[in-house]
Amino acid sequence: MTSTQTTRRTPTVGVAIPSDGAVTEAAVVEFLSTHNDFLERHAELLEQLQVSKTQDGITSLVERQVIALRARNQDLRDRLGTLIANAKANDRTFARMRALTLALLDAEDEADLDRSLAASLVANFDADHARCFVSGWTPSGEYAHLAGVKGVPPLASLFTQDAPACAAYRPEEYGRVFPGARLDSPCSIALVPLPAFGGDAALAIGAADPNRFTPGLGTMFLTYLGDVLGRALKRVVGPVR
Repeated sequence: MTSTQTTRRTPTVGVAIPSDGAVTEAAVVEFLSTHNDFLERHAELLEQLQVSKTQDGITSLVERQVIALRARNQDLRDRLGTLIANAKANDRTFARMRALTLALLDAEDEADLDRSLAASLVANFDADHARCFVSGWTPSGEYAHLAGVKGVPPLASLFTQDAPACAAYRPEEYGRVFPGARLDSPCSIALVPLPAFGGDAALAIGAADPNRFTPGLGTMFLTYLGDVLGRALKRVVGPVR
């Protein structure tokens, strides 16, 4: 009985490497011609190869697939880069918020609160001004970041917000909230209610940059800040009658 056996040819031809260690195009061609399954075993290389169109301008289906794969991978890299950048920014914000929270928790009087807002809020959150307003209250001294409001508030919406709100303001409006500020162009303010205080109280954070506090800005950290500051203010100031 005679049997026919089909065997698969395994390339065994090696590539001669020049004595200087440089790999020539001819050596690469010879290697690929004798290892024709190389790109199947290393498909990731297809993303890096540059394949031009043929003389008649036709692009092969494989090339189109490779181009699409490269574009998709680049999009994924861009998204990953954005996620990493956002994560780093959130880490920095959390570290700053932690420092501010600890400072507010340690505050024993109005002067401590004022210093905490100056050192841990204005200096660390890319803001130019910050002021905490309490309706019907008279501070025991002159503070840059604590203010009592008797009568009409500097902004009509100061004590009417149920949640943090960011918006652009005219220079004259900004000046009413932060006396002494000298601006001649639009600016921005974040208004943060302090519900834990138990009365009309709000924190205003201002920036000369009109794009610093915009309506599209996330308010998670601002809400948290309002909760912490409201409790600290209630403990230090007490009920306002």
